[in-house]
Amino acid sequence: MTELRRMFNAALEIRSPAQGGDGRIVEGIAVPYGVAMRIDADLVEQFAPGAFAHQIAAAHRVRFRRDHWQLIGRTLELREDAAGLWGAWQVARTAAGDDTLALIEGGALTDLSIGFRERQNRRLPDGTIERVTADLREVSVVDEGAYGEHATIAGVRAAAGDGDAVERVGLAECAQILGRLPVLSSS
Repeated sequence: MTELRRMFNAALEIRSPAQGGDGRIVEGIAVPYGVAMRIDADLVEQFAPGAFAHQIAAAHRVRFRRDHWQLIGRTLELREDAAGLWGAWQVARTAAGDDTLALIEGGALTDLSIGFRERQNRRLPDGTIERVTADLREVSVVDEGAYGEHATIAGVRAAAGDGDAVERVGLAECAQILGRLPVLSSS
């Protein structure tokens, strides 16, 4: 059976110490439910609510990666809500983990992507393939997701200097900050 991958823009947040985290817990919607998306010229798909319900009790078995290949942490929790499959992931204290957190906080990494194996599908009247059940293999932080504005980043939360206050920076502000940074030449 082939493992498939899909990318989504997710409302990613980093849980600060003031929120019961250690500044290394990433939270967000891994899979939006009921959002039809064109994957290629021949395929429009969406995930049905409950598509991954059988895996929620075994969330720890779902790998947390960067760009589908580099393991950066572990899944702490998966749960379903009205928006889709929500998750919380602990980022390891490694160079790759530190880099990933910095890129999330800076707005450069904004999306989640999943690796899954289809189990049960159905074709909707409009031709959309609905993934009724699927096996979630991994969740990855990536720089470009497939579901666009249907699951956009709300912002990034990080611990302020004293560890108690939380600062919320929106995407527009992140884009302005990044736009003011100098471009380094490769020579």
